[in-house]
Amino acid sequence: MNPEWRSRLKKDPGIPNLFPYKDKILHQIEEKKRLKEEEVLRRGEETRERAVAKATRHDAANTEDGEYGEDLLDETMEHETPAESSNPLAALLASAEARAVEYEGASEGEGDDAGDHDDDSEGDIDLEASANLSQLHDPSRRAFDNVYKTILSSSDIILYVLDARDPNGTRSREIEREIMAADAGSKRLILILNKIDLVPPPALKSWLSYLRRYYPTLPLRASTPAPNAHTFDHKSLTVKGTSETLLHALKTYAHGKQLKRSTKVGIIGYPNVGKSSVINALTGCLGGGATRSRSTACPVGAEAGITTALREVKIDNKLKLLDSPGIVFPSSLETSTSKKKKDDQARLILLNAITPSQITDPIPAITLLLSRLSTSNASLNNLLSVYGIPPLIPGVNGDVTTDFLVQVARKRGRLGKGGVPNLTAAAMTVITDWRDGRIQGWMDVPGDEEGGMTGDQKEVVSEWAEELRLEGLWGAGGGERGREPEVDEVMDE
Repeated sequence: MNPEWRSRLKKDPGIPNLFPYKDKILHQIEEKKRLKEEEVLRRGEETRERAVAKATRHDAANTEDGEYGEDLLDETMEHETPAESSNPLAALLASAEARAVEYEGASEGEGDDAGDHDDDSEGDIDLEASANLSQLHDPSRRAFDNVYKTILSSSDIILYVLDARDPNGTRSREIEREIMAADAGSKRLILILNKIDLVPPPALKSWLSYLRRYYPTLPLRASTPAPNAHTFDHKSLTVKGTSETLLHALKTYAHGKQLKRSTKVGIIGYPNVGKSSVINALTGCLGGGATRSRSTACPVGAEAGITTALREVKIDNKLKLLDSPGIVFPSSLETSTSKKKKDDQARLILLNAITPSQITDPIPAITLLLSRLSTSNASLNNLLSVYGIPPLIPGVNGDVTTDFLVQVARKRGRLGKGGVPNLTAAAMTVITDWRDGRIQGWMDVPGDEEGGMTGDQKEVVSEWAEELRLEGLWGAGGGERGREPEVDEVMDE
């Protein structure tokens, strides 16, 4: 070996100690490494689950085929002639023909019963029923169901995070009843109205009054809005103020129960309603040495599917938070018609429950958005002003979606070859602007036809509010803590 030989590969000197952002860069590298390891573990778990499921199906199929073959062979041997019994090949051929005839009959029967099966399945409350609509980041629906059951069984308090722009659209009455019935009614349910800066104070007050008929409800600003978002100023309802209010209620309940273990708070909700942001906001309220960076508690993002596994965050010795992946909860009104599936797909897109990469046809969602905003001239004019386009011209059957998307495509440069407007790209642009709050829009409180609060619900709300010390917190009653803003205090930024 030549002692004068040197490698031509230069050694990485690393990050200089005097570099001002060295700690931040090292933290980012560690975070990427941790996320990569979690992804590898998740994929390995999925592979094992698929292998177990495949082996189970294979064993079941072999068992059924074996039993079926023995019965069929017995029937064939009862009717065969002596010549056939001495010829195993003839018996095998007869058995194969009989199985072919029965298979064709079974196929025809399944086709005739398909419609009946769909009709019978209406109204069933099954978490797997919405799997076709919730095209989530994790393809394993079973993993999400297991996470939800874990959250429900191990939590003392459930925070149900709702989008303030469409609270009822992100609710599931079946899930609420399931939580109420769990552990003989010992669970506590709090509705969290998140993204309140995207709705005006009058709409927020109406929704708070409506939701408090059923369960204790608190408003929350879990994070700052996206750039260029059109928000409403709620004065005292700041990120810090609303987070401290929620943390105060949770700590009050935890210390009041005097449990020998930590009180666990599970956080559930649709994808992208801000569940991880709620945890980051609560951990941001911690003072002293317990303060932790918002980026280290739970990863967040504008798209759905960032959280893919159960995550536990410790607040103190008495309180722990459980973050969960977003789940599109079932609805008793789900049907199997293609039109209903298309409408549900459009609704989920407007709820930001589906990532942009998994949206196959965004145009029905734009049609739904225009129909909602058309109920108010002010909302429709605000939409047109965002893109600087003139009033829409109705097309065939009063459709304005095509004209709207053509004008948006021309304004934003979403053009194909020959300058032809790309309607799909324009629709995705509108969906992104809606997700980030650049388009103002919200659902109004439904009428009284859905039913008011019963006597039992009044007792539940009052009892839980007393346990959580919610009186006087952000309009839940009188008191100095958390004054609720007046209607005339609204200011459009």
